[in-house]
Amino acid sequence: MSQQRDSPHYNPPWLFGILTLPYGAFQGVLSVLIPFLLRKHGVSVDRIAEVVAIASVPNFWYFAWSPIVDTGPLRRTWLLIAASLGAICAWIAIAWAGATLVQLTALLFAGNVIVMVMSSANGAVLSTTIDPTLRGVASGWYNAGNLGGTSLGAGAAIWLAGFTPLPLLATVSAAMIFLPALAALKIIEERVPRLHPAALFRAMARDVWQVLRAPATWAGLAFFLSPVGSAAVQNLISSVGPDYHASDSQVAFVSGLAGGLVSALGCMIGGFLCDRMNRMAAYALAGLFSAVFSAWMALGKPTPFTYAGGFIGYSLAAGIAYAAFTALVLEVLGKRRHAAGTAYSLLGSSGNFPISYMTWADGAAYKRAGARGLMGADTLANGVCGVILLVFAFTIGQRWMRTNRESDEEAGDTVLSAGKD
Repeated sequence: MSQQRDSPHYNPPWLFGILTLPYGAFQGVLSVLIPFLLRKHGVSVDRIAEVVAIASVPNFWYFAWSPIVDTGPLRRTWLLIAASLGAICAWIAIAWAGATLVQLTALLFAGNVIVMVMSSANGAVLSTTIDPTLRGVASGWYNAGNLGGTSLGAGAAIWLAGFTPLPLLATVSAAMIFLPALAALKIIEERVPRLHPAALFRAMARDVWQVLRAPATWAGLAFFLSPVGSAAVQNLISSVGPDYHASDSQVAFVSGLAGGLVSALGCMIGGFLCDRMNRMAAYALAGLFSAVFSAWMALGKPTPFTYAGGFIGYSLAAGIAYAAFTALVLEVLGKRRHAAGTAYSLLGSSGNFPISYMTWADGAAYKRAGARGLMGADTLANGVCGVILLVFAFTIGQRWMRTNRESDEEAGDTVLSAGKD
C-alpha cells in the first residue's frame, strides 16, 4: 500500500484544495457577494434568490458540455481557460453598476456555464490520478478549497465593498478566481492513448454506460438528488443578516472568514470519516447535523448571536456533507479512463440540482414567513430526508455499494501504468 502512495503517478490530495479555489471563488461571487450587493441596493431576498437559483442552473446541466474535457487539450489546459473566462465574467458582473436584474442574471449564468468546465476537469483528474485508498482525504481537500474559496473570498470581497469602488472590488475578485488556477501547471495527468475520434467516442460511451447501468449509481443518486447536505442556506446567508440585526462587518465575518474556516474544517473532518465509515451514512448524518443548526436559527431570537452561532455550526455540517458527497461520487464512479470528466460530471451535476431547488424553496419560504420560514424549510428538508437516507444507507444502499466496490477492485490500478503527460 505504501508503494502505491509513493507512486509519482498519483497527485497529492492537498493539490486539489488549490485547484478548486477558482471554482469556489466564482461561486462566492455568485452566491454571497452579489446577494450582499443587491440587498444593499434594496432588492428583496426572494428576488435575490431567483437570481441565484437561475444563475446556478448550469451547476446541474454542465454534464451536457463536460465531454469537451475528455477530448482535445489536456485537462489542466481546460482549467486555465475556464478560470480566465470566469474571472472576466465575474469582473463585469461586479463592476457593471447599471445592469438590470435580467442582465445580471444572464451574465452570471454565462459565467457559470464556463466555470463548470473547471468542475469537469477537476473531477476527471481527481478520479483518475488519486490513490483509491485516499479518496476521502482527497475529497476533504477538494471541498475545503471549494467552500473555503467561496466563503473566504466572498467575505474578503464584502469587507472591501465597504470602502473600495466597484471596479477595484471586481479586480480583486477576478484575481481570486484566476491566480489559484495556475496550480494546474503542476498536475500529473494520465497519458491516454490517442484514438481515432470514432473510437474515442465509442470508448467514452462505453464508460458512461457502465456508470449508468450500475446499481451503485442509483443508490448514489438517491443521495445526490435529495436536499440532504445541499447547504442552500449558504447562498442566502449574506442577505438575511439584517433580519438578525447583524451589521455589515458581522455579516462579512460570519459568511466570510468564520464560515470559510469552519466549513473547510468540516471538509477535512468529513474526508477523514469517509475513509473510515459507510460514506452514505456519513452523508445522511451530515444532513441531520445541519438541520440542528438551521433549527437553531429558525427558533432562536433574531439576534447577531443566533445568526453567527447558527451559521457557523451550519457551515461545519456543510463541510462534512460536501466531503461525503465527493467521496461517494468517487466510490460510485470507480475507474473511468476515457470519459472520466463526463462520468464525474453526470454524478456531480446531480448533486448541484438540490442546491438550486432548495435555494428557490428557501427564498419562497422567506417570502411567506421571513427568516424563520427560510430556516424552518431547510430544517424540515434535511431532517426528514436525512432520517430516510440513513435507513437506506444501512440496507439496500450498502448492498449495492459492496457490489460496486468489488467490481472496482477487479478493474485494477490502470493509473499505475499510465505515466506522465
